[in-house]
Amino acid sequence: MAALSSQRLLIGAWLDDLQRSVRDALQWAAAAGLEAAGLDALAPDVNPRTLSRTGRRELAHRSQASGLVWAALRADVGGRRLADAGTLDGHLARLRDACELARDLRAPRVVIPLGFIPPAGEASADRVRRTLAEAVQALVALGGTLGVRPAVLAGGEPAHDLADFLKAHDASGLSEVDLHPGGFVSRGQDPLAAMSALAPRVGLATAADYYRGGGETSFGRGDVPWG
Repeated sequence: MAALSSQRLLIGAWLDDLQRSVRDALQWAAAAGLEAAGLDALAPDVNPRTLSRTGRRELAHRSQASGLVWAALRADVGGRRLADAGTLDGHLARLRDACELARDLRAPRVVIPLGFIPPAGEASADRVRRTLAEAVQALVALGGTLGVRPAVLAGGEPAHDLADFLKAHDASGLSEVDLHPGGFVSRGQDPLAAMSALAPRVGLATAADYYRGGGETSFGRGDVPWG
């Protein structure tokens, strides 16, 4: 993970990916010389609906004691994510909880997979695009209230399509993107061109390796040209 903080680039890790307890993961990241950390806000052990104020203070204290800053939380509601109008209100309620936890931990952003944005004009695309537009507008309003930036996962649809969609539905520029170069490579898209299209909104980048035309793999084994 690489995150912008006051225009400085911080190198960190998503603690969940280390498959350790939060305490052990923080200690490992600090010993490895990392500066930042990210955490799954909807994981059972840090679920904002069950994590008490005392638990939140302890989590904030542990990161400070480790010399790390919380660069981001992530909140994936699963399924069709925010593309289904029937489940949108319930998902937005869960995302509010995640954003409130990010505020309490002083994490500047929450990474949120929106769901695939279909090209305009495709069959049934208009309904999905309207639902996703409503979701983006709600997240931007929520972020403005709580002082937390929603960061959309980038790597699924073409970068220009995502850039245009966010521009159309977030005039404030509050929303960011979490750039996944591997995601673009797996879909046959140039990650540097994607970076160029999304550059004004990139607040976070996550290094995960992918096979071209396939799924995620161990870092260094895929087709992403990391150099």
